[in-house]
Amino acid sequence: MSNQVLFTLKLHLPAANLIPNSFLGSILGPHGINISNFCKEFNSRTQIYKNLIISSRVLIYKNKTYELILKKPTTVSLILFFLNLKKGSSHSKTKIIGKLTSDILTKIIKIKASDFPLLSIVTIKKIICNTAQSIGVSYDKNILLINN
Repeated sequence: MSNQVLFTLKLHLPAANLIPNSFLGSILGPHGINISNFCKEFNSRTQIYKNLIISSRVLIYKNKTYELILKKPTTVSLILFFLNLKKGSSHSKTKIIGKLTSDILTKIIKIKASDFPLLSIVTIKKIICNTAQSIGVSYDKNILLINN
């Protein structure tokens, strides 16, 4: 008989830099998950995405085991990484902190395209550009018309 899933957690965690702390302890500890082992596994599996935020799912089973499912880095963390920014603007509509170029947009699309398997490239571009705009990064409206 297979294990039954007790909980599914969706987390955004720093790649290759996760440390056992009270945040993780309060989430994983009550389910009997060893936080130290969880951090070691997460860090070893996310080395290639160092300094980015990774979307992940943790399936916690009744027998106190877990399965870690890693996804791609978040769109926000990719935009900030490619623009060499620490964080987004606190006033995104009035304070512009960077500009999204077609080269950066192409790089992000290549990474994130598998997260949107049923969407067209134009729709993916709009999603990325709207995300950029929400953190104070501007873009040229013509960038949506360029075919990559």
